[in-house]
Amino acid sequence: MKNTIEKLYSILFILLGLSIPLSIAAANILIGLIIICWITEGNLMEKWKKIKTSKWMISILFLLVFYCLGIMWGNDHKNVIWIIQRLSLLLVFIVFATSKFNQSTLKWGTLLFIFSTLVSAILAILINQKIILPLHNYIPIISSENTISAFTTYNYHNILLAFSSLVCLFLFLEKKIQYRWILLMCISIYSFSIFTESGRAGQLIFILFLGIYSIYYFRKNIIYSIGIIGFLIVCIYSAYQFSDKFKFRIKEAKKTIQNEMIQTNSQNTDKDQNEIRIVFIKKTINYIKKKPILGYGTGSFGTIFKREINSGHKYLAHTTPHNTYLYVWFEVGILGLIILLSIFYFQIKSLSKLKYNFHRILLPIGFMTIMLFDSYLFSFLLTIFYIYFFTVYNNYKVEKNS
Repeated sequence: MKNTIEKLYSILFILLGLSIPLSIAAANILIGLIIICWITEGNLMEKWKKIKTSKWMISILFLLVFYCLGIMWGNDHKNVIWIIQRLSLLLVFIVFATSKFNQSTLKWGTLLFIFSTLVSAILAILINQKIILPLHNYIPIISSENTISAFTTYNYHNILLAFSSLVCLFLFLEKKIQYRWILLMCISIYSFSIFTESGRAGQLIFILFLGIYSIYYFRKNIIYSIGIIGFLIVCIYSAYQFSDKFKFRIKEAKKTIQNEMIQTNSQNTDKDQNEIRIVFIKKTINYIKKKPILGYGTGSFGTIFKREINSGHKYLAHTTPHNTYLYVWFEVGILGLIILLSIFYFQIKSLSKLKYNFHRILLPIGFMTIMLFDSYLFSFLLTIFYIYFFTVYNNYKVEKNS
């Protein structure tokens, strides 16, 4: 019975890697089945002992408890159910961390994830370049802001492609495997899709990863360093010359910097869609200053902004400030923010003790970076992605020539 559950658990984990970029519904079902297997497997006391020895798992439990306590203060808790549901997803961290995965399971889960992101990138390219028509009747394609991506929204799609590039780049640079040209092909296709869509976070993370790698290999392998920086320059230059979406994003960012950092007396910030994220940051910080310790209570952000900020801008109806750290600080105060940061601190510390630690810690650093630009910790798709790959990075034993 135990062997059967372990085999089923491995199959479900591998299928989850395949489904994350392709289907949120399938990922939901697979996670539910994995949790059932985890409970059926038993050994709960042994698993609890493992939880108690992990500081990052304890931090996750503290964050969940603190958010539950946050219902006790403040008067606006309209979104409390939504936020508790999203945070409960972090418990999957603990399910995976207290489970045993063989190396083959981790390897095949990663390879199928790379394959599924490659499929989604190719479809997005073909559709956006008008080589094929949108197949709405056959594939769940999402269209937003004149950008069409396959299977999920363009901003999530681009982020998944950027992290897939990170995995492929590591495998290409450090593992002497056969058919390395396939990895370069994947990175090239990912980059084409990333820079022909509107997802700024994905573009930023892609540039950040390649920039860090070019510096890292400057002394270790100057050829790698030159190759990486050369490829990055070609990507950015080509995107600016041939991608209207990328060029628009650059001009949009330049305009925002000029208005907010140079022309500090700008009068139309609240009305300008291009500067809406600046509005969120300023307004949220002003609120935080009033209640920095405990915040306004769990699920309060959307209600307070909708009621008290009358700028007339439709985007201020959002329930998050497009910044995970400010969102947590606003609702559960500086104590909640410290607990959140401790999760990533202890995870980075855990990864830093493993072989190829530099490559491994780029995963949490990259995820912490994108949390500056939206409330991605409360996104089902990206949270599951991070949980999945942290499990892989924390458990996979990389061999140089395997």
